Amino acid sequence: MSSTTLSIEGMRCTGCAEKVETALRGIPGVATVVVDLDHGTAVIEGGGESGNLVSAVRSAGFRATVVPDVQQNPSII
Repeated sequence: MSSTTLSIEGMRCTGCAEKVETALRGIPGVATVVVDLDHGTAVIEGGGESGNLVSAVRSAGFRATVVPDVQQNPSII
């Protein structure tokens, strides 16, 4: 199963994290979502396309970018 990590800006409280989680869970193909409020990230397991994931977070009122996968691209270290 594929995994995507997003960096999310603007989450300030548990309610914000829940709003992001709900938005991401609504994407077809997403199996699990773990939002980390302290680190400002979300890890999404499943087949959601990264562009759709970013759009869902933006629609929820936050900024999001895809965190590159170090295992697939070790040159970014």
